Amino acid sequence: MEKAATKPYFMREVPGKGKGLIATSKIPKGTRILSEAPLFQVSSVEIGPDVLEALIVSELHHLTKDQKRAYVSLCNLYSKESEVRSIFGIAKTNLLLFGTHEPEGGLFLEMSRMNHSCRPNTHYNWNNKTERLTIHALRDIQDGEELTVSYMTQTGPPVHRLKFLENCFFFHCGCELCGLPPGASEESDMRLLEIAAIEHELEDGNGTFYYAKALALLREMFAVFREERIWDQSIPKVHVVAFQIACMYADERRAKIFAQRALEVRVVIEGEDSLEVAKLKGYVENRSQHASWQLRGRSPPDEVVRMEGSEVDDWLWGKMTLEAALNG
Repeated sequence: MEKAATKPYFMREVPGKGKGLIATSKIPKGTRILSEAPLFQVSSVEIGPDVLEALIVSELHHLTKDQKRAYVSLCNLYSKESEVRSIFGIAKTNLLLFGTHEPEGGLFLEMSRMNHSCRPNTHYNWNNKTERLTIHALRDIQDGEELTVSYMTQTGPPVHRLKFLENCFFFHCGCELCGLPPGASEESDMRLLEIAAIEHELEDGNGTFYYAKALALLREMFAVFREERIWDQSIPKVHVVAFQIACMYADERRAKIFAQRALEVRVVIEGEDSLEVAKLKGYVENRSQHASWQLRGRSPPDEVVRMEGSEVDDWLWGKMTLEAALNG
């Protein structure tokens, strides 16, 4: 994927949002826009406030004057709470976990200037290999367009999104998705609820005929993603689910294709040096064992190789018995 040689953005005031990052030229999809080391790290954001504040004060002593100036200029959502000191409030506002289920986190000066959108145009990821936060373009971003990320791990109906953002970040979201007119908003809500319903249904199934049903449900989910214009980490995650289900039924041919598709998107949104990309490459290149068996390099049947476009998807996601799946 293309990597930005210099910063392809600048910082300026964004009406109603404070400071934000604005693209200075067109940024192609997949570009690594930012690779940022943390200003400082904390072993856990869940430690007591007194301990965390003492840790932050200690870390600030090691910063340059410019870094300290940049730190104290960051947003402080707790500035009106007299019991919360400014230094701690800034950290509490801007600390970012290194992963959804990771206790460690860090503070990133550039990333902290990025505003939220429920339909963001970038994706951020902590790269354990380089120990830097990376930001990649999820789509082509136009000159003058604001760079946005999602503050949420999952996009749900607006009533849930707005409540979460107001409770956790103290603002009312007015992004493109939340600002849809009533009719379009209701249609979007229905699609998001359909995705949640499919996820729930996938968790409740077993037996030979579950495989065919699961593939049909996953294909339906991708159709809803397209209608809702969702193109983010949800895409590789669902392909990995398909990969895991194919592994359960020892369907090596489809499993390998699902892993390849997950890999292609992960490279776009996280870069070639992502550990998740390395893991997916292992599945595709037969270096890693999944479940109780290993991909052994079987290719799709010849008739599939000759297929094009929707024909491949019809084979990949088509309804089938377990015997048909294994025979390809």
